[in-house]
This record gives sequence, structure tokens and C-alpha cells, in this order.
Amino acid sequence: MTTELAALERAPDEMSFVEHLEELRWRIIKSLVAVAAGFGVAFCFNRQLLTWLSHPAGKVHFIYTAPGEYFMSSLKVAFFAGLYLALPVVLYQAIAFVAPGLHPHERRWVVPIAIGSFGLFTVGAAFSYVALLPAGLRFLLGFAPSAIAPMLSIGTYLSFAAALLFASGFVFELPLVLLALAWIGVLSSQMLARFRRAAIVAALAIGAIITPSADIFSQALLAGALVALYELSIWLIRATGR
Repeated sequence: MTTELAALERAPDEMSFVEHLEELRWRIIKSLVAVAAGFGVAFCFNRQLLTWLSHPAGKVHFIYTAPGEYFMSSLKVAFFAGLYLALPVVLYQAIAFVAPGLHPHERRWVVPIAIGSFGLFTVGAAFSYVALLPAGLRFLLGFAPSAIAPMLSIGTYLSFAAALLFASGFVFELPLVLLALAWIGVLSSQMLARFRRAAIVAALAIGAIITPSADIFSQALLAGALVALYELSIWLIRATGR
């Protein structure tokens, strides 16, 4: 960590183009090593992860239609779980790469931003797991008549669940994205406040797109969370004086 912090103190004009490429290469390698390590840990608990992901589906009977589908599903879940576990390292490496171009008083925000980004992603994925995924499954599975019993392919279901969890996690990064845009002077808290009504409409549209179910409650739930994050962004920008 000391070496990393020392590297952040170097001004960008002190590094040549080749040195920038070398630094980028090592940061990508570190990120890939973190993802590989996370994948290894997650694969050791693949059965628990599969059980945890299938819990929102309730008593649905899962099947696999190809000999290797369950194994490939285990690899897929382990990869996404490993990517999540490695996310703090990946975020730190990405932010630290651009940190030399920031002012000294801004570089101290590298670690807090990485931690905050990981926290927001976790909250978004948890929100999707607790609220959006069960509601979506209830609507989609309940749409069929009672005479037709749902028998879902485990691979298809896991792709559906993982896509929804990761999409919600990335959507919850909204405050940090807006804060970063404010840092580089693209927008301000006053601008965000003026476009509040447009942001509410956009939140409703995003809620309708991401939410797999057609019930207004789930869509309004996600839209309400996005509006709250938008307001949080305005407060953060004002608090940091950007």
C-alpha cells in the first residue's frame, strides 16, 4: 500500500508514454489476479452460491438440458462471484491509474471512492436480490396457467438472475458517476437540481427497463431508489464544493 500511495504522488508529466503503458499493464495484471483469486474462492463454495441464487425462485423445480450445463453454470456463478469479490481491487486500480492527473488534495479520495463504489454496488445487488428478483419471478412465473408447471433450466435462470443483480449494482453507482462528472466540471449541483423533473422521468423509464416484471410496484421501487440516489448526488456535490 505504501508503494501504491507513493506512486500516486508522481505528477503525470514525470512519466513517459511508455511508463504510462507499463503502469496500465501492471494494474490490469493485478486486477486479473484479484479476479482469478476471487474465482478460486467462489468456486469452492459453488453449491452454496447456486442454492443462494435459486432461493428467490421458491419451489420452482430446476433442470439441466445438457450434460455439462450444471458444471458450466457453476463456473459462471463462480466467475461473477469472483468478479464481485475482486471489485474493490479492480476499482482501486482503475481510480489509482488516473489519480496522478488529479490535484494532491483530490488524490486522497482514491481509497474512499473505491470503497464507496463497492458499497453502492453491494447495496444495489442486494436490493435487486431482495425486492426486484422475487417480484419479477412471481410475475413471470404466475403469468402461465396453473395447469403448466414451471421447470426452469438452471443455466437460463442463473444468467437471468446474474444479469439483473449486476445491472442493479451498476445502476446504484449513479452518485459516484455524477460526482466524477462534477469534479471535471461537466455539471454542478445547481444543474442537477434544475433537471430534477427530467431525472424523475428517466428513473421511471430505467425502472421499467431493468425490472423484469410489469407490476408498477417493483418499477416504482427501483425508480424511487434512483431518485433517492440522485438527491444524494446533489448533496455530495454540494458538500464537496464542486
